[in-house]
Amino acid sequence: MSGPVDATAGAPVRLRPPRPAEWPACRMLLPETFADVEGREYRLCLRDESPRLVGAVSFRRSGTALTGLRLHLVPAMRRQGLGRQIVQALRSDGATTLTGLIDVRQEPAAASFCEAVGFQRTDGLTTVEADLTVFREYLRGLMQRGSLPDGLCTVPLREASLRDVARLHAQHIAHGSALNPWRAQFAEMPGLGDSPVALLHGRVVGMLLWEPEGDLGVVRSLVGEAGAVTRWVNLLLLSTTADLILAGGMQRVRFDFVDSNRNTRKLAQRLNAVVVRELAEYTLRDNSSPVNEAGAKAPLR
Repeated sequence: MSGPVDATAGAPVRLRPPRPAEWPACRMLLPETFADVEGREYRLCLRDESPRLVGAVSFRRSGTALTGLRLHLVPAMRRQGLGRQIVQALRSDGATTLTGLIDVRQEPAAASFCEAVGFQRTDGLTTVEADLTVFREYLRGLMQRGSLPDGLCTVPLREASLRDVARLHAQHIAHGSALNPWRAQFAEMPGLGDSPVALLHGRVVGMLLWEPEGDLGVVRSLVGEAGAVTRWVNLLLLSTTADLILAGGMQRVRFDFVDSNRNTRKLAQRLNAVVVRELAEYTLRDNSSPVNEAGAKAPLR
């Protein structure tokens, strides 16, 4: 439990875990966190004067790091310095690093708040949609600038070695060595069966996982082994996928990219892709310097 923190106006704010009768209020303030509560801690933000309940905060604790941070203030209590004080209370309670995600388009004030109290954007995931015909023609133009390396081809996922595909996914995307869970996942998701797998002289060197979603073809992940033919692996996988999506009667393609992936960002710009979602990761560390509060919400709410 955190001790009291001084609010800009009114009584001090205290953070404490919800009591049994207070969980409905906690769920009302932070409903999105209850879809995945494992490992989460919750704190109500309370004062000794009316209104007593001013907000709630949730996070996962790993040593002195708090991740998955979500903070929600009651609307009438915003822009009074309470958000800043709650963040300071979490740090005073022993947290040296606070990290949370923000849906930039759905929560426009959240990024401003985070930056105002010292958070820095450390990563992001942008989801875009593009016209499939434009996407396909652009890839065809790139393919015509050279010729495929000998021995490079694609096969459907259902015809590839799931063990080798799972290993590639675990190494480059899942960042783990456990193969069986991924192999089972691929086998149990029939929508991924048409996803192309790149082979070089029979060896798995890349894959693109996609599935239909209404009139969209949704790219889930793309990975190619690093090497001299990586560019051709990626082009072949993307071009093959575009043909498959179009053959399925879909008109648009959706894909995403992280902040560090400049090539995919440039591709989205060339295709005049429309941004449909932008998630940003914000982190506050001990060496951050808080400044004036400017918003109502902290990471994700």
